[in-house]
Amino acid sequence: MMKHVNAGIIGLGRAGQMHLRNLMTIPEINIIQVADVFIDKISGKLNDLGVTNQTTDYHELLSNPDIDTVFVFTSTDTHEQIVTDAANAGKNIFCEKPLSMSHDEEASLDVLRAVKKNNVKLQIGFNRRMDPQFRTIFENVREGKIGTPQMVKITSRDPDLLPHDLIQRIGGLLQDFTMHDFDMARYMMGSDISEVYAKGGTLIDPTLKDIDDVDTLALVLQFENGAFGVIDNSRRAVYGYDQRVEVFGSEGMLKAENVNNSTVELYNDKREELKKPLPMFQKRYKEAYTEEMKAFVDSILNDTPLVAQGSDVIMAQRVANAAKKSLDTGLPQKVNTKFSLD
Repeated sequence: MMKHVNAGIIGLGRAGQMHLRNLMTIPEINIIQVADVFIDKISGKLNDLGVTNQTTDYHELLSNPDIDTVFVFTSTDTHEQIVTDAANAGKNIFCEKPLSMSHDEEASLDVLRAVKKNNVKLQIGFNRRMDPQFRTIFENVREGKIGTPQMVKITSRDPDLLPHDLIQRIGGLLQDFTMHDFDMARYMMGSDISEVYAKGGTLIDPTLKDIDDVDTLALVLQFENGAFGVIDNSRRAVYGYDQRVEVFGSEGMLKAENVNNSTVELYNDKREELKKPLPMFQKRYKEAYTEEMKAFVDSILNDTPLVAQGSDVIMAQRVANAAKKSLDTGLPQKVNTKFSLD
């Protein structure tokens, strides 16, 4: 008989609805109940999907004894409280990154202490670790295919700007978008980031200054093992969702280019033509989103290692906070690489 995870879903905004559909494709998951403060606005859609047990109060979901696992897809500013409540309710937890937008990490550490105290699993949604292309690079680096990794280069560019009110709920460019890149850099290099130097500005939307954010970033990283990293970010790439990774080592290089709708390239005497990158994160990382959920379920049912855990999100948040300080001061900033819940 197949083992199952009995799940509750908290947060059904744009990303949450995407995740819900992905979760419904995984046979080991039974969706018992969903919660969202604006559930009335999407109740009809949920009913059409067969998800009829709905509530506006996530506490009701957490008190449901039939639920053993919760998936948290709410805005970042709610993560610490909801994950703490879920841990104290004895539920295993999947939570989108990051845990917090705060520069004071003590509250995030308290969340992880609650997870540890209640002996539940917490996986963080660093989905790019499960992207097939990036995963292949990671495995090849671990297998020594390029010798000792010396440099990682990451390009991440969104196709368009986000509304200011959304940015204030999920975090600025560093805390929301670049957070994935900090994690990817650590993941690829197998070493913590010990220093970051960031330069950024508002080359696209000057009004972002009003909410203390930027739309264009260039960052230089140094790792604890002495290697280096380079990240470039933009909030608007007019040609699509630009996602590339390269790892250079003592014996070679690995790189992953953009994913396009077609691999066909046209060359003639008038022009060269190839398809643009996929337009949005939902399509680009569709497989990665599903695979990270499958890996989490496998961790619960078979006690396999978590893909990304609490210490990973703390390290990424530390780099983001140090990068923000670097932006503000114009100086490189050291990053604490020691982690302990004691």
